[in-house]
Amino acid sequence: MLKIAAVDAQGKRRKLEAVRLEIQLPGGRLLTLTEDGNQPGDLILQGSAGEGAPRLGLQPLSADSLGLRVDLPPAASPRLEMEVQKALEGDDRLMARPRKTRIRAWARAALERDAVVTVRLVGEAEGRELNRDYRGKDYPTNVLTFVYGDELPADAGAPLMGDLVLCVPVVVREALEQCKSPEAHYAHLVVHGMLHLQGYDHEDDVDAQRMEARERAILALLGYADPYAETAA
Repeated sequence: MLKIAAVDAQGKRRKLEAVRLEIQLPGGRLLTLTEDGNQPGDLILQGSAGEGAPRLGLQPLSADSLGLRVDLPPAASPRLEMEVQKALEGDDRLMARPRKTRIRAWARAALERDAVVTVRLVGEAEGRELNRDYRGKDYPTNVLTFVYGDELPADAGAPLMGDLVLCVPVVVREALEQCKSPEAHYAHLVVHGMLHLQGYDHEDDVDAQRMEARERAILALLGYADPYAETAA
């Protein structure tokens, strides 16, 4: 309960008790003073700007002093729209491959802006064809990243759009060669591809160190070991 004293133009005080004090400002704006339900004795001062506005908290520090606390609203998480396609035939269909929910979780962990992504799991034939046609390299590789509309800045409002292509036989073979579980290697490559999608690269040492550090941090949060500890993926 707030104990409030209102003073008029003649200096007369009028005491009242209320659970909330609302002050009407010019232009229809409203200033609200309430007691903090989580911190009894603290007061919250809120403007009429809406839920996205910061809150000011008044905290009694001593008998004759107050502290000011600013509570910022949590940042909105970037949105991810994802489709997972499986284009596997023959023996490739029997190889280890992650569930859609795992792929989505790995991709979301690396997400820094709104994105619409298609992840395609392919065999060696399609992996080789894509790598040859788009990168000029006539062999299948572990992951390919294709970005669409990347010239649009993040604040333009449009989500980033792209494809990740994972070549299942190559990923499984590399995991065995590097003494990793296929799941850990898939997680690394999805994170790696998502960072490429968002502008990270490893064309020079500085960019490579920045990208690898980001990969290590994300994978550590996901519970996976450093993918560069012994050999690069």
